[in-house]
Amino acid sequence: MPFTLPVRAARRRAASRPVSALVSALVSALVIAGAVMVPMAAHGAVALLQPPRQIDGTRPLTLTLLVSADADTRRYAVPDSLQVTASGDLAAPIRIELTRVGGGPAVLNLRPGESRTISYRAEWPADLRGQVRLDVTGIDAAPVLVTLNRAPVPGQTAPGTSQAPQAAATPAASAPDAKPPVTPIVTADNNAPAPAPADLRDAQRLSFNEPMYLMFGAHDGANAKFQISFKYRIFEGKDPNSKSVLDNLYFAYTQFSLWDLAGDSRPFKDTNYRPSLYYYLSDTGVKNSVLSRLSVATGFEHESNGRSGDESRGINTLFVKPTMYFGDQTDWHWRVAPKLYAYVGKSDNEDIAHYRGYMDLNIAYGKPDSWELAATLRKGTRKGYGSVDTQLTYPLARLLPGTAGFLMAGFFYGYGESLLYYNQKTPWQFRIGYALSR
Repeated sequence: MPFTLPVRAARRRAASRPVSALVSALVSALVIAGAVMVPMAAHGAVALLQPPRQIDGTRPLTLTLLVSADADTRRYAVPDSLQVTASGDLAAPIRIELTRVGGGPAVLNLRPGESRTISYRAEWPADLRGQVRLDVTGIDAAPVLVTLNRAPVPGQTAPGTSQAPQAAATPAASAPDAKPPVTPIVTADNNAPAPAPADLRDAQRLSFNEPMYLMFGAHDGANAKFQISFKYRIFEGKDPNSKSVLDNLYFAYTQFSLWDLAGDSRPFKDTNYRPSLYYYLSDTGVKNSVLSRLSVATGFEHESNGRSGDESRGINTLFVKPTMYFGDQTDWHWRVAPKLYAYVGKSDNEDIAHYRGYMDLNIAYGKPDSWELAATLRKGTRKGYGSVDTQLTYPLARLLPGTAGFLMAGFFYGYGESLLYYNQKTPWQFRIGYALSR
């Protein structure tokens, strides 16, 4: 009996030692892992450098990360690859895996103020065209928007031939330590063709065509009017700067309606349908000290109101429409766009040229982030026939942050606000409303 309790206690202490040692080891391992891994994940400031706006699609895609330290010593675990989602215009997203270029340490140890660049590269998927959005998975960085040019650049070797990589697109895998720039932007090669300037309405494959709006009036037969209008680039070529017919062929559709708010059942007085097929260049490259940009559109257009009998109206036209910009397009500037057309078919309105003429003259003055005053003028071939359609717009977001579109006020006076009334002079009408585009 004197030895029983000490022996049992000793056995219990001996049995508990492995468990205590195991728990202590696990706790120590977790503490060490936390001390090492947290700085790697959270303390490395990572940014994605902006590649050139227009990228040579005959060469591999190269993206560069900038890792910097702005306080204490930082540690960053460098991934061997980057997962990128590439989204073409109106195309399904494509996953791309970029692998690290060159060697270098698996973990970067940076002192305050130091930075390193790490580059990754992969081949472009064959079916991507035009404007492409690149989103890097796992990195809190803004997406990159580039224009992919698959056409060989004049004066350079053909794809597949050994050549030096673009300096702007392929920085060194591990550059010397340096303080990060205020704005980490990589500029394009000066020898590369600059992307054709285009306003925002031409940036996407599916985009606005004519203004889209809804307005309400209250004068003499109160009525509202609304319009939807879009255009679609049918074929996306390899070269975004191409001026060929196929690469710049568009289908457009515009629908305009007059809505009778004074009638008992609030009927639509008239609806006009206007599909068109045309060649369009957002920027022809023609400019001088006065003219800052010249766009041109030319093609075929059909317009009808879809009715039968005495109320049937319809025309077919061939048109050409140059659009001239005068002044800085990011500031106050003028836009003049005469649309000249020839009638190649008329239905139940043979004398429409007497009231509409052969040209719609659109003149506008404004600033992208402020007011714009625009007017479309028509002059018939007969004296006193014609019309004026004026719109004043202002960005709604300037008044209500977080919104989009424009406040709109419109005034119409003259003949032919719609096809049904092409030969009737309707009472003047002032309307106010909302525009999605102008």
